[in-house]
Amino acid sequence: MIGTERSIAENLAEAALHVGRRPEEITLVGVSKTHAPEAIVAAIGAGLRHVGENRVQEAAEKFPTVRQLLSGDAAPVFHMIGHLQTNKAGSAVGLFDRVDSVDSLKLAQALSRRLDGPRELPVLIEVYVGNDPSRPGVRPDQLVETVGRVLEVPRLRVEGLMTVAPLDADARAAFIRVRDLKVTLSESFPRVNFGVLSMGMSDDYQLAIDEGSTEVRIGTALFGPRKPRF
Repeated sequence: MIGTERSIAENLAEAALHVGRRPEEITLVGVSKTHAPEAIVAAIGAGLRHVGENRVQEAAEKFPTVRQLLSGDAAPVFHMIGHLQTNKAGSAVGLFDRVDSVDSLKLAQALSRRLDGPRELPVLIEVYVGNDPSRPGVRPDQLVETVGRVLEVPRLRVEGLMTVAPLDADARAAFIRVRDLKVTLSESFPRVNFGVLSMGMSDDYQLAIDEGSTEVRIGTALFGPRKPRF
């Protein structure tokens, strides 16, 4: 695991340098879907600082054990990266440090209502640029309006965009489209720093870095093939 994590970090650095970017500009989020808490802790020991999970239930089963196994060492930043239903918003704000898959005003409002005290929750807006009507994500023609309304939701801090490349389309073209959408948002809301562009997974993260990704979500290439459901 240590060698694997270092190898991924070296690949990220090489991809960044190839396009004239600094390696430290790229955040690695290790996607631990179906992998046991012990594997997460091993990756943290090897230097992983951000962990992503797709399902609230799986996170609820694993994260307490991860924290216990860390024995007082600093926990990573936990990211919710999968589709989130509004009825799971309360659980999500208790488990995750950032929700990377906000795809509607309704979900943003549900997360806000569940926050206690003065806490501010960082979020990313998930955008989808493909043609599959069943896939989650705000569509490009609705993005400016949706983000404008989410920005009015109290105690949420919009930090950027997240996307998954469509299965039936060219990944590079999708990443270019989302990068351009981030520029549009920055022009529409100049007081907001849309600094995070979360694009790229195990099969396409190098393309994503080429096109401006600041954060890649790596599962299989880091943890190995998925295990039977945890």
